[in-house]
Amino acid sequence: MRHMATKRYADDYETVFTTDEKGNEKRTVVYRGDYFEFSLDAEGLANFKKKCLLLLAAIIVLHINGGFVNNQGMNQFFVGLPYVFAFFPLLYLAVAILRLPTENRKYRRDEVGHSYDRMKVTSIILMVFLGIGVLGEIFFLVFFKIGGQIGLEYLYLLFEVPTAAASYFFIAMQRKVRVQALVKNDLHPA
Repeated sequence: MRHMATKRYADDYETVFTTDEKGNEKRTVVYRGDYFEFSLDAEGLANFKKKCLLLLAAIIVLHINGGFVNNQGMNQFFVGLPYVFAFFPLLYLAVAILRLPTENRKYRRDEVGHSYDRMKVTSIILMVFLGIGVLGEIFFLVFFKIGGQIGLEYLYLLFEVPTAAASYFFIAMQRKVRVQALVKNDLHPA
């Protein structure tokens, strides 16, 4: 028997008790919630997932490379903390992308919530953290005295600005995909 990961979707499920011929009671969980479908066909869903994985790989590589730059700006909390905190939504984004469907069928609310909806939210949070880090580095360049290592500051920006831009493209790419609720009466005739 499968258990739900969170209680958020508990209203979509109903526990049904059945009794077999020996008198043993068996409990099963039945989905009674709405079903959803993606606006893309199976090939479009597979293409979307591939593009998301490639863009995610580029974001990861650029972001990690930015951390290897030994610049003075990373010693400031307004640059270093957003850099580190960006790894949390990046992790959730990766999990959500891996859960994206590649086939065209009717999906339960929790399947859509753990894949597409989570991807939408975490990509926005990722862009916010990356944007704060880039703005923090620009603030550092403008208002702090930097020794002879200004080239390292620009190298850091060379990695982080494309990372923030890639996260924006991620959000723009998601807007082309629609998730629609199916009419419940068409699925469960009474």
